[in-house]
Amino acid sequence: MADKTKSINLLPNKDGGIFDQFLNWALTIGRLLIILTETLALGTFLYRFSLDMKITDLHDLIRNQSAIVEQFKSTEDTVRNLQIRLAFAQISDSISGVAPDAFSDIIELGRGKVTFRNLLVSREGIKIEVQASNSYSLNTFVDNLKNYQGISSISVDSIENKTSNALIYMSLTAHLKQVALNENLPKTGNTIIPSTQP
Repeated sequence: MADKTKSINLLPNKDGGIFDQFLNWALTIGRLLIILTETLALGTFLYRFSLDMKITDLHDLIRNQSAIVEQFKSTEDTVRNLQIRLAFAQISDSISGVAPDAFSDIIELGRGKVTFRNLLVSREGIKIEVQASNSYSLNTFVDNLKNYQGISSISVDSIENKTSNALIYMSLTAHLKQVALNENLPKTGNTIIPSTQP
């Protein structure tokens, strides 16, 4: 008697239903998605590795350049100090001509009108003490001072009328127009007083 053998067919059934076709399609798409995801993850890892290398190189470059800058720090401080001191010297030089001119001009304004008892010209202002025999002369002198181009404002400190000698004493302060220091100083952000040592 002949043995009956049963055959096993492992090939998919070509006339399968819609569920089999959907399952086959889902598995194919799933494999593609996994491959794409792993490829993207690998690409991201490689890109991150290259970024880490660039960051390391930049840190090394910054460290090297910081060492160079640190070596020149004392020289830079000296140069900045000299620049600031030169700027102050230039400002002082431009202001130094103001006092003699103002002194002689004020003397000329008061000539024949008042007698000067005291006249102090400084960078902050001019302190004037005068005497006159009448108020008209004092008013004329004050008006001339107001019109003087180097004076920004005038304040009368005191007036005293002495009948014993028939004289009027007046003390006043005239404020000079200031030179704009900020335009001539280096833009450092802070007010720096230059030292006497370089």
